[in-house]
Amino acid sequence: MNERRLATRKPVRLLVQHQSSEGAYEIDYASDLSAGGLFIASRATPPRHATVHVQFAPATNAPLVSAFARVTHVTPDGFGAAFIALDPEAASAINAVL
Repeated sequence: MNERRLATRKPVRLLVQHQSSEGAYEIDYASDLSAGGLFIASRATPPRHATVHVQFAPATNAPLVSAFARVTHVTPDGFGAAFIALDPEAASAINAVL
């Protein structure tokens, strides 16, 4: 696979609530996180290019990150999503754990 990521990924186990425009909120775990996005291990995979709303705390006692992300790829194990215009507080909370 061609490696196109612009940011270094960090392995994590973060509880993530996510919702696409077609469905209800789902709760799954993110298995990696970067400044640019995350991979969510999920059976409820939205289609590629869909916009999803994600909410998660990147660390214990960290502020809740609430952001929109675009689904970049879908695998049998879940989906990768790239953040869309993170606000400065969310970006700071994520960068603090990377």
